[in-house]
Amino acid sequence: IIVNAGNGSGGFFTWDVLDQLGADTFGSLHLNPDGMFPNHIPNPEDKTAMALTRAAVLENTADLGIVFDTDVDRSGVVDNNGNPINGDKLIALMSAVVLKEHPGTTIVTDARTSMELTRFITDRGGHHCLYRVGYRNVIDKGVHLNQDGVETHLMMETSGHGALKENYFLDDGAYMVVKIIIEMVRMRLEGSDEGIGSLIKDLEEPLESIELRMNIISEPKYAKARGREVIEAFRSYIEEGQLKGWELDACGDCWVSEGCLVDSNDSTAAIDAHMYRAKVSNEKNEEIGWVHIRQSIHNPNIAINMQSSVPGGCQLMTKVFRDKFLLASGMGKTLDFSQVD
Repeated sequence: IIVNAGNGSGGFFTWDVLDQLGADTFGSLHLNPDGMFPNHIPNPEDKTAMALTRAAVLENTADLGIVFDTDVDRSGVVDNNGNPINGDKLIALMSAVVLKEHPGTTIVTDARTSMELTRFITDRGGHHCLYRVGYRNVIDKGVHLNQDGVETHLMMETSGHGALKENYFLDDGAYMVVKIIIEMVRMRLEGSDEGIGSLIKDLEEPLESIELRMNIISEPKYAKARGREVIEAFRSYIEEGQLKGWELDACGDCWVSEGCLVDSNDSTAAIDAHMYRAKVSNEKNEEIGWVHIRQSIHNPNIAINMQSSVPGGCQLMTKVFRDKFLLASGMGKTLDFSQVD
């Protein structure tokens, strides 16, 4: 097993866990803590981190590669064939493991996950709950569902943050990796020579996926309010039918309301940032993808995520967003949308 701690605090997992259990960790990377992070950003979403881990896995014919972030609350893995598993793929892998142990359980993710991931979860008998972006939002949603009698064993965000009910809902990347290692060992003991990546071999990927960031043109103290105006105008434009083929998305007992995917019970959580997701269809009423717009919690900008299942779908949705919403509504004066061009 290759561990890449990125010079964060994750070296302990090699010395105090894997080595003590008898694993061969030769070839592990950047285990010594160094706050200057001289090799790469310690982040399972970082392309350099994943590429270096992939190379080490292949060079050492390892069974698994592990990538931690700085404080080990996020993780990602690389399978024995060198395939990076993070984002939707990591959620799918954890879902496959958890659904074996808890058939029919609900899995909570943020609302940027793909339609293909939803199919992957439901095909295995699970339920997929889309919720607000923000790992605390996702985890807290799982806590609330369990309190309401809805069995929910896994909560994960696409960034690699995740928690399990069995681990007291702690945001713990090392515990996630332990679950993956246990499943890998179980497969080996059952005589399988396939790597852990075989559990997600039927996960399809969206044909197109992009993220855009638009800075809010405003004095910093007014940026949050101006951003909320844009988000609410987006909602109004869709509800009024001014974006043909665009519809506010819904998910099970949750619906897009009051700036987020909210709970259907009486104890709704406070909104930390406004966001909506819209599904988009063409003239033939065929769904081509979705658009998720949200206000950044920490920075004066608005993030837009898009996914499409048809060629050119993201470009088409971007053009409609720019021409039919930003320019038509006048909200283009509030945002720097040069990236959208």
